[in-house]
Amino acid sequence: MNLLLLDPAELEKDGTVRLDGYRAEHIFCILHAQKGDRLRAGLLNGNTGTAEVLESTRHSAILKTEGFPVPPVPESPLIPVIALPRPQSFKKTLHFLASCGIRTAFFTGAARVEKSYWKSASMQPEAVRGELINGLEQGGCTVLPDIRFRASLRELFDDPGFQSICGCADKLVAHPGNAVPCPGEMKRTTLCAIGPEGGFLQREVDFLERNGFTRVSLGPCILRVEFALAALYGRLSRFVS
Repeated sequence: MNLLLLDPAELEKDGTVRLDGYRAEHIFCILHAQKGDRLRAGLLNGNTGTAEVLESTRHSAILKTEGFPVPPVPESPLIPVIALPRPQSFKKTLHFLASCGIRTAFFTGAARVEKSYWKSASMQPEAVRGELINGLEQGGCTVLPDIRFRASLRELFDDPGFQSICGCADKLVAHPGNAVPCPGEMKRTTLCAIGPEGGFLQREVDFLERNGFTRVSLGPCILRVEFALAALYGRLSRFVS
């Protein structure tokens, strides 16, 4: 946890906040914070600042916030379109999305996506939110990503919200074979489609290409979904810095 993330509703009128659960335990057991220590803190979907420790035990902590003058981490221009991966990979993917400032991501069905994945406990709203919160705390970000689910690529492209993004974005699909090397930066909003671990079927790649996506390669190795996303982000994020 590199940022103590607070919901605005948790703050009292005088700026104090009482914490329990994993945050209190982290402050006491990992940070070994003492009375008077100042911790980096942020408001969910807001700015960051500091909070002074007033009390700290393994089970509870009381802090006094000192204002939140620092704007959130800038939004990444990358918008992933990801074929829903297996549950453990899905959780890691959510964590990565939140930790690096990605604000919007689409998860979609595909021919090689197991139907059972959609019924996984990791897909429950509280589980999704929990992974995203953990990612925000790791990356020092505060803005909760907008995660959208569509049952198929065709349903995704029928979504007016997705179409409005398509109209003003570069569009890539990470798929080996007859592909150009992945570009080294993003000049504007970039949609990037990542297939399941077995890859998109050729007809799915053809469908994406007909809709304006350019096939790009990350090299000859086959990557898990969360690693492919990290590789794409690292490759494209020179724009962000």
